[in-house]
Amino acid sequence: MRIIAGEFKSRILKDPKGRRTHPMSERIRGALFNSLGDITGLSFLDAYAGTGSIAVEALSRGASPVHAVDIDSDAFEVLKHNRDIITNESRLQVHRANVKTWIKNVDRYFDVIVADPPYDKIGMDALDILANYVSKDGLLVVSLPPAEHFSHKNLQKIDEKTYGNA
Repeated sequence: MRIIAGEFKSRILKDPKGRRTHPMSERIRGALFNSLGDITGLSFLDAYAGTGSIAVEALSRGASPVHAVDIDSDAFEVLKHNRDIITNESRLQVHRANVKTWIKNVDRYFDVIVADPPYDKIGMDALDILANYVSKDGLLVVSLPPAEHFSHKNLQKIDEKTYGNA
């Protein structure tokens, strides 16, 4: 797995052992960031960060500050490793926490929130909570299996794309 574009382009990221964390493929990540456009200077949250590939890609493309949150201890170790191989970058803050609890203790809104929860543990209540922390004119990107749908009273659906089983 590698960084696709930007400041850290072509850097190789570590994958976790086992199957508990399934990183977003380069193809889907590339499509995501092409859809987002220029994210320079935007605040960014990678909820359910896993390896941190989305967070590192966002940082590489100029987002700042970037936060990555994951509760799994193995995923968090990989996340820290991937942050440190690009540099011990203070613009990328990693947090080992339940994202529902963590976000409630943050006193900010995010310009972009990407939520790519494990398909076997999708908590729509967590997505509802995250939706409350999207800044005015910000974006919440949710990756769900094709059979699942998410809506929130304060958000307007802009686009929907299907890539295989995502």
